[in-house]
Amino acid sequence: MGNGQTWVNVHHFRYAAGASSPGSTEIDGLDVELYRFYVGTAYGSGTPYLTKVASPASISRIDYTPLIADAGIYSKSHASTATGGTSTLPAEVAAVLTLRTAKRGRRHRGRIYLPAPQTGSTDAAGLWLAAFTTGIIAQYQGMLAALAAKQWVPVVASYGRSLVRDPNDKYDKIEVTWVPYATDITSVTMDVKPDVMRGRK
Repeated sequence: MGNGQTWVNVHHFRYAAGASSPGSTEIDGLDVELYRFYVGTAYGSGTPYLTKVASPASISRIDYTPLIADAGIYSKSHASTATGGTSTLPAEVAAVLTLRTAKRGRRHRGRIYLPAPQTGSTDAAGLWLAAFTTGIIAQYQGMLAALAAKQWVPVVASYGRSLVRDPNDKYDKIEVTWVPYATDITSVTMDVKPDVMRGRK
């Protein structure tokens, strides 16, 4: 971000329906499309996200961690500065993409908290402009289609554990576990209300 703080987005993808493990060539293909979601050419009517973020925020690196035994991390360096002017909303403000799957329940939905955009992304009531939300959604959907051609599918990952309220003690929590799994993303939405990253207040 422009103030020197790092903002991290985490995405999950499945390669070739899990039938084979991706190597550097396959991850290079993934990197092209994921980077394009943020920077570069629009997918159809989409809007690359960094065109809505104020300079001098930038994207510096994308790290890929295959969730298979003995796999190393692939780091792809990038050096692209945001082009959305110079005035930004407060650092804790986030535009949030909601990732939806064909299944119901919290384990089958995901969120991506995108970095604080430029001023001018909201209307007089403080809500996201329609052009802002539709452009970002279209860009994600365009990425999803481009990745499908490369055998990559964005997924919502469930890591197999969660803390829930203890039914015997309302002040305590217990850990619940299950077999980890991933669910294919079928659509993406963004509501008109800006969200807040509480840790950045």
